Amino acid sequence: MQPIKIHQNIIDAIITCIKAVVEDEKVADKEIFHFFKQNKQFGSRDRKQIAESVYDIIRWKIKYTYLLEQFDTTLTHYKHLILVSLLNRNYEISNPEIFDFSANRIEELSSSIQQEISVPNIAQSYPKDFYDFCLKHIGESWHQLAQALNKKANVYLRVNTLKTTRAKFIVHLEKEEILYSTENCATLANENGIEILSKNNLKNSIYYQQGLFEIQDIGSQAIGDFIVDSLPKNQLTQHVSIADVCAGAGGKTLQLSALLNNKGKIYACDYQASRIKNLEYRAQQAGCNNIEIIDYKNAHQLKDLSLVFIDAPCSGSGTFKRQADLKYKISEEKINTYTSIQQQLLETYKNCITKNGKIIYATCSILPQENEHQIQAFLQKNKHFKLENSISILPTKYNSDGFFMASLVRV
Repeated sequence: MQPIKIHQNIIDAIITCIKAVVEDEKVADKEIFHFFKQNKQFGSRDRKQIAESVYDIIRWKIKYTYLLEQFDTTLTHYKHLILVSLLNRNYEISNPEIFDFSANRIEELSSSIQQEISVPNIAQSYPKDFYDFCLKHIGESWHQLAQALNKKANVYLRVNTLKTTRAKFIVHLEKEEILYSTENCATLANENGIEILSKNNLKNSIYYQQGLFEIQDIGSQAIGDFIVDSLPKNQLTQHVSIADVCAGAGGKTLQLSALLNNKGKIYACDYQASRIKNLEYRAQQAGCNNIEIIDYKNAHQLKDLSLVFIDAPCSGSGTFKRQADLKYKISEEKINTYTSIQQQLLETYKNCITKNGKIIYATCSILPQENEHQIQAFLQKNKHFKLENSISILPTKYNSDGFFMASLVRV
């Protein structure tokens, strides 16, 4: 066990962040970023302790609450969740009095929380309604998916091939003594990805400022490769025209630009203009010259495109590794709202492509309603389209988030 002495200001900081996420439904990573921006007195070591504790408690809140109830029904404060979190992560608390506990009682609690939990949704810390919903619609494989989505997310980079190569960028990493691997990237035939194994804030590095890389999950990177592989083989790259109609912050847009080697044309937009506001700057930083940002209201008027890419708004159920707080926010009603939006997007943009053009539909969801069922419904209604290819990237098979992608060709 690792010894730790935890101070009251650290406990207070963790509680402030947890309350914002649990009670006010704030997004965990944004709330932590905001908290540190407002409280610059914390050093790097304290910031790490606060952030790791918040993420751990958000991920395992249902399980930790259950363990506390089994031990003592009076332990209902947020500080008790912090205590269980520390013990569960094998910390030996040198000042148990900060939690109003004796050393002996700490030992008793530590022993108690090792008990096996037989109720699946509690053991994996998912709301019962959502767990049962997934079990009903996904099947028995959901049990393994639920476990895989609770694992800590790997950190991946996408090397920007407009400015460097993976081999050259690896030289920079070795010079900075940053540990890395390309093994997991190889499972998805990814030639531009790198997994970062050591703790480094690479977004503050000179290499990021120079636009040499982006932080992007390998599952997300696989969507870019899927899009380029779907382009007609007889079409010259410089004649390719793509509409990225749900571009968001633009990570996949920048990847497409690099994969096309700055040729062709990419029209980027998003229904939430605020999400795309930094894309122009990011594109300049990355050296992307073939991206044009357009107004979302006008995107449906585009015609004769080679391809429309719909990175559809969805439940985000494939991203629990990175956004554990989403587990508590998803409901069947919200899923139905997303599926309706997805249907509208497919219907809206189906006429923007040329004959033999394609729609690439993608989600970061593991739910069939948003993936396979959505595609089946579209094809039943639109007989002049056919499914060319589809891929599911599941965290039970790959060390990535969960994604779905499908290529629909107009015939």
